[in-house]
Amino acid sequence: MFLPGYVRSSRELDIELGALHGEIPPMCELGCDQCGKGCQVEVLLRPDDIVHDDSSALRAEVTHKAFRGAEILYTLRLASGRKLLALVPSHHNHALGERIGIRLDVDHVVAFPPAP
Repeated sequence: MFLPGYVRSSRELDIELGALHGEIPPMCELGCDQCGKGCQVEVLLRPDDIVHDDSSALRAEVTHKAFRGAEILYTLRLASGRKLLALVPSHHNHALGERIGIRLDVDHVVAFPPAP
């Protein structure tokens, strides 16, 4: 799923879940160094980029879940109303409507210029 992001530098961007560090595609950083940063991008988050973490202050509401054997694929709603997917070990069986702790664990930043 995609979340809007803002380029801070050629190696960092912000999304509503926090900062991401990595190589930002050249098309997304074009002109950002000259314009004072803040160029908008769309950031792709895969279900394995979102980690269940009970100790995290960052919370999301479970709106749907699909059992996948060793994992449950959760659809989560953020405070903004945007949705994302998370793969969670199946021994963490949360109820619909429950707010669970999450954190980012992004190995590779995938960002695109916003659609026109």
